[in-house]
Amino acid sequence: MDVRRAMPHQALRSIVRSFEERRAVLGAQVLAFPLTARPHQIIDIYLEDCLRVRADGGQLETAPEAVVVGPQGSRRIHIYASGQVHIFNILLQPAALHRLVGIDMTSLTNEGVAARDVLGRYAPLLNDAVRSAQDFASRIAAAENWFGMMLERSAPDDRIGEASRTLLTARGNLRIDTLVKQSGLSPRQFQRRFTTQVGLSPKLYARTTRFDHALTAHRNQPATPWTNIIHDAGYYDQAHFVRECHALVGVPPSQFIGDWDNIFFLHG
Repeated sequence: MDVRRAMPHQALRSIVRSFEERRAVLGAQVLAFPLTARPHQIIDIYLEDCLRVRADGGQLETAPEAVVVGPQGSRRIHIYASGQVHIFNILLQPAALHRLVGIDMTSLTNEGVAARDVLGRYAPLLNDAVRSAQDFASRIAAAENWFGMMLERSAPDDRIGEASRTLLTARGNLRIDTLVKQSGLSPRQFQRRFTTQVGLSPKLYARTTRFDHALTAHRNQPATPWTNIIHDAGYYDQAHFVRECHALVGVPPSQFIGDWDNIFFLHG
């Protein structure tokens, strides 16, 4: 798997976390992997063969050529890749989609939806611009132009956007009541607005962020002992991590980690 990554222009960093591109020639080989509980919100544009998706053990369906993937609070989706894989990924900030198009993000929780159903008439402008670009750098430029246009039409950044990015930067290891105090909102207002704008409650978002950090650390540093990774991620002990794995994935780490090693993971 060839992976490329680039940071967005500074003016877009309250909206976009990174641009990434993945390429692989799988042919008839089928690579299967679970979409775990994770905080990410992503726009995927398939430049070659689309991935196939199975949700809740249902029928295998082909993903749209441009898809918006919401945050995952549980493991309910399995992905299958084969053929020519070439995907342009846009990793978004937690409240970016709500800010850009006003969507209630709970409608995208645990879902992958055709971009046109989320972005409306603006979806083809992004899809066509990226697909017609000749290389990674020009695809980034096309996407940045699109986000610049969308920002001109969007609401200003707000306290929830700031709080969600702070929680993401802290890898989920920040007291929610601290964020509430910093926001100037009541606990109920903060909870309601965070869930609407991000798609997960503040507590669940923090848990999925911490969990994702631990799994990514294991993927990046397979020789590092799990005890070290778990402690660095902010878990009390191994039992705490095992409980979270059961809660967020549905199986113990011994059944899950090997499966997860095949994931086309996104960098945080």
